[in-house]
Amino acid sequence: MKKVSIVLLSALLLTACGSNDNTASQQKTDEKQIATDVQISGDYYRTLLPFKESQARGLTSSNMANAYNGEAFESGLLRISRKVFSPDDYLFRDGQLLTKNAVESYLEPQFTKQEIDAMDEDTRIERNAYANFGLNPSHKGETNPEKIADNSPAYLSHILEQDYYTERDAKKEKISGMTIGLAMNSVYYYQKEQYGETYSKNLDPKTSEKKGKEMAEEILSRLRVKTELKDIPITFAIFLQSSEESIVPGEFVSYTVSDKGSKSIDKWKKINEEYALLPSSDAEKLNKKLNSDFKQFNDSLQSFFPNFTQAIGTGYFVDDKMQEVTINVPLDYNGKAEVIGVTQYISDLSMKYFSSVPSLEISIVDNNKPLALITKKKKDKEPVIHIYQQ
Repeated sequence: MKKVSIVLLSALLLTACGSNDNTASQQKTDEKQIATDVQISGDYYRTLLPFKESQARGLTSSNMANAYNGEAFESGLLRISRKVFSPDDYLFRDGQLLTKNAVESYLEPQFTKQEIDAMDEDTRIERNAYANFGLNPSHKGETNPEKIADNSPAYLSHILEQDYYTERDAKKEKISGMTIGLAMNSVYYYQKEQYGETYSKNLDPKTSEKKGKEMAEEILSRLRVKTELKDIPITFAIFLQSSEESIVPGEFVSYTVSDKGSKSIDKWKKINEEYALLPSSDAEKLNKKLNSDFKQFNDSLQSFFPNFTQAIGTGYFVDDKMQEVTINVPLDYNGKAEVIGVTQYISDLSMKYFSSVPSLEISIVDNNKPLALITKKKKDKEPVIHIYQQ
């Protein structure tokens, strides 16, 4: 028998609310740099406290092509950071150096003097034209959206910063290392007229990656001017987004490390990762057995309950080897007993079809409302099941 643990979200919320006053008073009397004591596993960083949210935090959801890209961009950047800044030696904090205003400035195109002169004062301020820090290609005075799409589309979509500290440096409030992620477009979207139809132009992935590397060089030169960043290692990673319509995210294609004090980037390392929809022809090429097993998993679900439509799965591969599978199972909520029964059945199916998957996560949802979660890591002998309190 598998153990079913009921997650009482209401109790968690009450606990959180009850601790707010104590937390606030503690922060007022003690602003020392400390870290969380608990580390979930060697794959996760301990967080530097007090928690400080990045000023540019909200831009990830608005600047990325879709939510799938946003999640893969953030989690993938952490994976890359672990190659350089070991969770055993470093603490994590949301990026503090690149402000919202700075990121927005970097995403603009380079303005010509004529373009700046033609702007009114409010527009110059809104688009940070005085600084003219834009990294995307200059339109060179062109205003025709189709010609801009052909000659100077926006390649850079978003910049994400992560900061890292050794415990020793944290006590001195001194940053120890930094990772910068550059999200590049694979598709450029534009309108010929305001509120009109949206058109798209596919961008060459090699060109997008090349532009990203050039931008990383420029960002490095700007960061090294800051006293606190002159002598720390800075990692850059290039993420190539999928389109707005895609239900699988894009992938990181390369990364590099600028060593302490270096003002240039010497060599980029290739990253071979890919997300594939299950089932699909792409997944078939990467792992024929997994693709076939997922089809049988869906067939078994359809035979179990008649109103089921189809589960949606995503496989994550590195160097063509399966690393992780995430599955979303839609289910009409008809009571706790049914949810428990269906969840246990799906858990049994997961052992039958996905026992060789290194990391598995199955979410059972009703119109995006979570009902249950099944997870299994390589070390687990059987799945771990959580039923959410409704």
